[in-house]
Amino acid sequence: MSNAVDLIRRGETVLTLIDPGAQGRDPHAFSQWLRARLTIAELPRLILPDCDIRCAGLDHDPDDFVILSDIALDPAEPRRPSWWADWNDSLDHLHQSGAVWYAGAPALPVTPLKQRLAIGTRLRRVTSTDPAWVAYDRTPQETLFHIVDGQLTGGSLIAVTFGPAPLLPTFAGTLIAPDHPPVRDARIAVRLMAAGWSAVERGLPYEE
Repeated sequence: MSNAVDLIRRGETVLTLIDPGAQGRDPHAFSQWLRARLTIAELPRLILPDCDIRCAGLDHDPDDFVILSDIALDPAEPRRPSWWADWNDSLDHLHQSGAVWYAGAPALPVTPLKQRLAIGTRLRRVTSTDPAWVAYDRTPQETLFHIVDGQLTGGSLIAVTFGPAPLLPTFAGTLIAPDHPPVRDARIAVRLMAAGWSAVERGLPYEE
């Protein structure tokens, strides 16, 4: 217990307390992976800009998002209805009847065009999923988006937004940002990609 308290005080490894498999892992390897995971999770807070003069007169909708760099897509596995927060029959008909994609990783040069969501694609946040609703103090782990434009218009996207998810889906989730003019500055995407890939390279050798 004293070791657990020490982990909490350090702040960054508290997830080990809610991960049933953490005790069976090599402590050093898990620590390296977790540091990379939490670094990626902090990138939006550290890098995404606040409003500036370019936002004057604009009415920002909190559910409007934009892709900051190409994202590689995987077919999404079916989710149980109980995983959706605020789910209802209308949402089920709208999203389960069409293509549902999973943001698996930032796109690479070899990623086929038909399996990527392009930079600048606009998304509309629909609802959150809650497979770990209680464990994360009522913070959802995944978010469901509606694809507003581009070649996959009308489809749905599930992206990791929190929780001990694999590094690459977590990194893909950081590339989805609230849409306003400052985040569309190309320098923002460059900084996110550089810092994100650096964290992935540090943590990926330790990922199970």
